Amino acid sequence: MFVQLICKDRNEKEMNELYEVLGAICQREGIQIEDRGNQVEILACPQGKIIVTEQDETMVLSANTRHAGAGFHAFVVDIFKDIEEEVPGEYELIDDLEYANDEDFHRLHHVYENELDYLRNLLLTDPEFRKKNYLYDETYFLPIEKENTILTPIGEMSQDELLKKDLHDLMDAFYVWNDWDRDAQFYKNVALTLLAKEGVGMYTNMNEQTEKVANEVCDYLEIAYEKDPSILLPLIEYKELIDRLGREDKLKEAKGLDKPAIQYRTEEVYHLFQDAKVVAPGAAERSYDPINESMNLMAPYIEEGQWSWLIQASKKPDIITNMEHLQEQEPLQIHDNIVWIDDWMEDGYYVIEAMLRHDEQFLYFHDICADEKEVPYLKECIYKSGFQN
Repeated sequence: MFVQLICKDRNEKEMNELYEVLGAICQREGIQIEDRGNQVEILACPQGKIIVTEQDETMVLSANTRHAGAGFHAFVVDIFKDIEEEVPGEYELIDDLEYANDEDFHRLHHVYENELDYLRNLLLTDPEFRKKNYLYDETYFLPIEKENTILTPIGEMSQDELLKKDLHDLMDAFYVWNDWDRDAQFYKNVALTLLAKEGVGMYTNMNEQTEKVANEVCDYLEIAYEKDPSILLPLIEYKELIDRLGREDKLKEAKGLDKPAIQYRTEEVYHLFQDAKVVAPGAAERSYDPINESMNLMAPYIEEGQWSWLIQASKKPDIITNMEHLQEQEPLQIHDNIVWIDDWMEDGYYVIEAMLRHDEQFLYFHDICADEKEVPYLKECIYKSGFQN
């Protein structure tokens, strides 16, 4: 589930021409193209992006289509063929599903159905697999698994529902783009995927990124309704978002889903850091400290200037201010981990330091909070943290 276009032997002028054509195609298709410095990214949909890189005199366009679906795979092939037609030169088009050869979308769709059948079997039979990231093409967090529940890119379903549901009906729960056209269902899937992965509920106005995603969700739901007024949409979440964003309600006549949409980040999640996973609210603001090689998680907030706690986690012990004293604490056996933990008050703040060990792996914490009542919660987050399998 991979497509690649290799544009060979291009000088600087020819490279620029390729970028111009890419820009024109993206404008035609209404998709974003962004320069990331060392590469260019074409954002076709959540779960689906095309990466553009340069290697000497070669431009390489690549797309992993496993998570986005058959529609995205066909879309990528179509774009790559457009480039071949628009710009003369030597190309190599690689498509591991061979859609580029026969353009048989019906066959391609069945390939994704078969892949989903394989995934379903793993999810139902392998508990360890359910702890891995099968949800998203890229993610810095994973939802915390629940008993007898299967996580999907757009929400949760019971194991029984996953077992009994027809494969065709499961496609929209796992893939964003399942048909050739970007129809109402596509835009609904996009919105539900963004809600599940990026929605932060009451913290929608926390920063520019959370507001941007919330506006995109509303836009996609409104497009879905325009394309098909009978489609069922997550109106509860839509109305909450437009209230927080101050947007006009354009779905007054729309029909709602019979249950709320899932927003994983409104609950605690595993924040992924190297091979560690740190439990904290999904809406926590995340940053990276390159000096201490640590992940920093700041408590989510509704109003700017609010601050209640900060979690700092690192694989290196440098963030611990008094290792000798920490090691003197009585170790606790928490599941498969051993935890040394200490807390005290300093300069008006409460400080928690901890060392978590699993076999020969170590994870260190330096947490700070403004209110003593947060101390038990931050300790509980440490106890629930650990390492990825």
